[in-house]
Amino acid sequence: MLRNFSLRLIVFGLAFLSFACLLGQFFGLWSMRLFGCWVLPPATALLAIIAYFQRRAPNNAANAHTWIVQGALGGIIAAVAYDLYRLPFVLNGAPLFKPFSRFGQLLLGADGPEWLVQLLGWAYHFSNGAALGIMFLAMVVRPNPRLLFWGAVAWALFVEMMLLLTPYASFFGLPVNGRFIFLTASAHLIFGLVLGWWCRRRVGLRYQPQMARIH
Repeated sequence: MLRNFSLRLIVFGLAFLSFACLLGQFFGLWSMRLFGCWVLPPATALLAIIAYFQRRAPNNAANAHTWIVQGALGGIIAAVAYDLYRLPFVLNGAPLFKPFSRFGQLLLGADGPEWLVQLLGWAYHFSNGAALGIMFLAMVVRPNPRLLFWGAVAWALFVEMMLLLTPYASFFGLPVNGRFIFLTASAHLIFGLVLGWWCRRRVGLRYQPQMARIH
């Protein structure tokens, strides 16, 4: 039990470092370039190593391989849905994709070729999506289908609420008004619905037979 809790904490912490990269920049603790070069890649490698060595662990609906692999896949797919939902608003003038190029500039530490800035910015964005999925599954002790679906929705909305408490909007020059809050909150709702759908299908349905065997 203690070992499982410790492993959950380690996986959650390693995934959270994707967000720590940006949060440290906000609060002047470190630069995204420094963190992105020297902390995030080793942390990502450690997650991959943990997933590899846990791939044959028993109870594969609730082990680290599942949290990392299915969490990352679900988070990336949910991030794609999140962006597709926002795309019509972006085409209509909303600056919702504005932070991505800034992510790339911060990771480079300077202006660079536009293709590289965009590549790094979007890669970091999807890294955060994957991290959210991994963190979510690492928190779910009993991954039954209902908890996975509605828990993912609650998790996405909680993250949005926390994001609004950071300097995110002011840092990127985004107007915090009713329209912005509606768009960003509804987009996170889409993220949560898609992540919940993925986790329910890929993780929750594996858990039911195990519960049946216990009873």
